[in-house]
Amino acid sequence: MPDTDAVTQEQPRSHVLVADDEAIAAMALERFLTRKGYRVTTACDGREALAIHRQDPADIVVTDMRMPRGGGHELIGNLRSTDDLLPIVVMTGYMSPNEEEAIPAGDRLVVMQKPIEVERLLEIIRSFTG
Repeated sequence: MPDTDAVTQEQPRSHVLVADDEAIAAMALERFLTRKGYRVTTACDGREALAIHRQDPADIVVTDMRMPRGGGHELIGNLRSTDDLLPIVVMTGYMSPNEEEAIPAGDRLVVMQKPIEVERLLEIIRSFTG
């Protein structure tokens, strides 16, 4: 029986950009999403993620909020300044009310609490990428 998650040669693979300063978490997401047929690029902070996105635009961005260089708020602001329709999934372990208010509202932005439920993340990514 064929794997329903496998991608055929005819189907373009959606590009997921994962920005997280926790290398093990980023690698785990990369491995999981790659097995599900996505092309995944990882970045260790928001600045690197923005540079990657400029060179190789992602179809969806999954980002941590708290990172050392260019946190999630900065990354989201920069991404939204050029593409307000880009789907973004925010991962956070804790978000203060001020931080939550600072996230731009929109139906193409989803906030998930850490630890991430990978199957739920996959559902969200699929809802945006088809």
